[in-house]
Amino acid sequence: MILSPDIKFAFVGGCLVVALLSGFWCRDRKDWLFLIGGLVFTVLSDSYLIVEQKHLSGVAVFCFVHVFYIFRAIDYKKWMLAAFSGFAVLWCVAVLVLQSVIILAGIYAFLFALNIIVNYKACRPKLNYYLVMAGLILFALCDVNVMLYNLPQYLGVSENFFPAALTLIWVFYLPSQVLLAVSAVRL
Repeated sequence: MILSPDIKFAFVGGCLVVALLSGFWCRDRKDWLFLIGGLVFTVLSDSYLIVEQKHLSGVAVFCFVHVFYIFRAIDYKKWMLAAFSGFAVLWCVAVLVLQSVIILAGIYAFLFALNIIVNYKACRPKLNYYLVMAGLILFALCDVNVMLYNLPQYLGVSENFFPAALTLIWVFYLPSQVLLAVSAVRL
């Protein structure tokens, strides 16, 4: 997909704006606030990944996106303190001490899997549920392509390991963000 980094980043920022405006028509204020939190961290993460090319920081911030989406789907009062405390420890070890993208990617993958499981079990109106799940599945397909695109540098394999991956990242990522951005609207 031939889009400049500025256009990609502007698109993601536009999804945040759409989600902010959807607050006027949201079905549940708590759901909407966690969606906004997730999208704010998405924009911040993409600023590291797309604009500044700082992969460690970008992946670290993306972990928080999934934390917000997990809390969006559960009774956050019961789990918030324990989950944030445990996650903060893991995040600090990976980012501040080890400086390892691989360990951080493992934490990210765990949070993403948990995000999908929790949202799969969430009780939402039918159409909102489908928007969230479709958005998360497209998001996961994006991340599979991110892995395929970046894997060669860790395996010592040719850079043409999976040439379509760079395009497929955006084919899946942009629609995923649109679906998530509108998923709090009362339908």
